[in-house]
Amino acid sequence: EAEAHRRYFTEPDALELALVGEDVVLIKASYFEQLAARSGILPRRQELPPEAIWDATVLIKGLQRSGDQPAPIMIAISHCWLSKRHPDPEGFQLQSLAPLLKAFANWNRISTDNMAVFLDWCSLPQAPRQPHETAAWNRAMQHVHLWYAHTSISVWLLTQVPHGVTPYGDRGWPEFEKAVSGMVNPADSVLDMGMLRPSWGSWGQVLQDCKARPFPPMAPDAFATELLRKAFAEGADRELLARRYGEAFRGAIGSAETLKYAALRWGDREAIRVAKLLPLCEACKELELQQNDISNRGAKAIQMSLSQCPELERLALWGNCISPENQETLLQAWLQAGKPAVGLELGDQRKPVHQVEIVTSSSGMANAGLGPLSPKQVGSPRKNSMPISPAAARRSADELAALQMAELGARQAAFEARLHVAINRISSVLSEVGDACGGTPQSAAMGGMTPLLSPAHPGATVLGSPSVSGGTRLSGGWD
Repeated sequence: EAEAHRRYFTEPDALELALVGEDVVLIKASYFEQLAARSGILPRRQELPPEAIWDATVLIKGLQRSGDQPAPIMIAISHCWLSKRHPDPEGFQLQSLAPLLKAFANWNRISTDNMAVFLDWCSLPQAPRQPHETAAWNRAMQHVHLWYAHTSISVWLLTQVPHGVTPYGDRGWPEFEKAVSGMVNPADSVLDMGMLRPSWGSWGQVLQDCKARPFPPMAPDAFATELLRKAFAEGADRELLARRYGEAFRGAIGSAETLKYAALRWGDREAIRVAKLLPLCEACKELELQQNDISNRGAKAIQMSLSQCPELERLALWGNCISPENQETLLQAWLQAGKPAVGLELGDQRKPVHQVEIVTSSSGMANAGLGPLSPKQVGSPRKNSMPISPAAARRSADELAALQMAELGARQAAFEARLHVAINRISSVLSEVGDACGGTPQSAAMGGMTPLLSPAHPGATVLGSPSVSGGTRLSGGWD
């Protein structure tokens, strides 16, 4: 059974079953590119032109092909619906998505024709539906988690929405899509595009800005509780997603023999969450938590759960921040649980990472007994200043250099934020002028606002837009 679950999330077989009957279709990325170029609006699935849809047989053969020909790249888009009738009625998200698809294709040295995109509005039958379309929708819902959890599919989170729209994090469907995408996918295959700086110019910058930090998955009951706080237009969707999340968890986490969470910068909070999950991981034999920032508190939480994990026989915790005393206690608990001594890998540990107060103002530096970012003053008292504390006196030139870099970084971030606000204000004024003089077709399509293009990347839309009324997408509607 564990092998069947593994194949479901890692092999093309499950994708083939979902695609062959055309309950779900994937869209050629080139179609999004062409539609955005003419300021078009995404059509629903039933109105898509045939040339926009990937042939399922060709796609699956491409995924199974080995050799010099590049395999198709699949991407699932998690997004908010910006109105009840249409997820993107003014093309706001399309204009942001199209240049990203192009940049991603260039990075991988392929054509956008060789990229397959899952986007619910275009990939699933939408309301109003004929009876056979409703049947197709119901079948598609049985595997809706697959598109966000399969290891062959990258997931892009379009978390930024126009002003006045219900935020991404407050919605039920996006919460489900984001949570499922972090169960199996490698950390670098889930990107939060809402973190992208407006002036991006290359896919390398996208990777730098948008890598979503992974967190331990939530237990199914905890996720069901979390959904109670999210917005849904249809209450039945809440129950549906709680059920699908549970299925995904049992398949991807509960039946996994190895859980790999190494080098994710996880601390005690994440370790405690993992400890709560372990009793649900009935098949887990190996747990990799090495090279994180777990200290004594997190180690104790894991220690308390060892007796509830009968199959666990290897636990890697080297490269964390666990004290020698707690290492010994953990070893004793491991042995008392009847596990092999060789299976507990503690290795070398680091000193705990303490929070460091970074002073970024001249007054703050003076109060600390330091000159404003002046390495030369280390260890030398200053006249007319407060006495230097022993801790401050021990600060090295390297530490002060780090403070200087933090100061510069903070100033740059503040400048970019002010610049972005100024650009949006200018856009608003230009929009009003355009409305007064008679808007162009493109500005009309964007609600009277011409998209701002990044000077560093022609065609890249600055993530800003006038207010659009919004809410939640539901089954074929609004969530």
